[in-house]
Amino acid sequence: MRGKFDEKYAVELPADVLRFPPVSLHEKEILITTEYAQVKIENPLTITAWRVLLGLLRYGKAEKRDPTLGLRVSIETYKLLAFMKTADWKDLKEVLKSLTECRYEIRYKRGSACFVVAGEFEIEKNGRTYVVLTASFMKFLEDYASLWFYYPFAFFLRKPSAINLHAFLTANSTISRVRLETTRERARITTDQPSKVRNYLKMALNELVEIGFLKGYRFEEDVIVLERYPMEVLRIRAIELQRQLDKEIQEFIEELKQAFRESKRKKRKKDKESGQEDIK
Repeated sequence: MRGKFDEKYAVELPADVLRFPPVSLHEKEILITTEYAQVKIENPLTITAWRVLLGLLRYGKAEKRDPTLGLRVSIETYKLLAFMKTADWKDLKEVLKSLTECRYEIRYKRGSACFVVAGEFEIEKNGRTYVVLTASFMKFLEDYASLWFYYPFAFFLRKPSAINLHAFLTANSTISRVRLETTRERARITTDQPSKVRNYLKMALNELVEIGFLKGYRFEEDVIVLERYPMEVLRIRAIELQRQLDKEIQEFIEELKQAFRESKRKKRKKDKESGQEDIK
């Protein structure tokens, strides 16, 4: 799949689809207007579902591509549970279902695109999960891959506003001064109360500083001045975050497998004791 990890160039993903991150905690519909597009996203994803989508794009194995149905991707089920930080398979089903309901409608000057992110999915007993990323979704990734994302940064962000700002600033990698109102719009902060806007922006910008995407920032009246790292520094930081992510995922998988083995051991012991009582 595109965007494969390569330490020489850090981690990148085709990202025009991620230029408009489909993430929200409360909204049922997201409306975005930029200088070149109008975007509507219905049934946006939770942070957990967003992590799963990024995980499928980054770690998924391409199994079969169909020009009508899309790309069938497989991935270790334990890995998906690790992205979600849960051992509950019912939660996984709900998250995968949400990918089939998340719908983009994007209008450009040169055309339009309308699609859901995923089609059918299967969680099989062989320990792997299969997801069909729709043909329109994949075509969108390929046709509009003018922007590349540093995957680990996107994965580690926790707030939708931080995810949105990361998308905006990655698409505009050279700007160092942004109007406060523009930043509020791109972060998709809905309140217009000045004190709340500043507090919400501070929380989002602090996340970008914490993960090493920004060096710092400051407010100057109605402008935010950004202290940005050189591209090479961001690439090195992306590699560090990728290694951290791989380690965390592997550790979580080992914990899940150990818990599963322990559960089976206790069940066998209980069944054995129950059988001995029946003999008596």
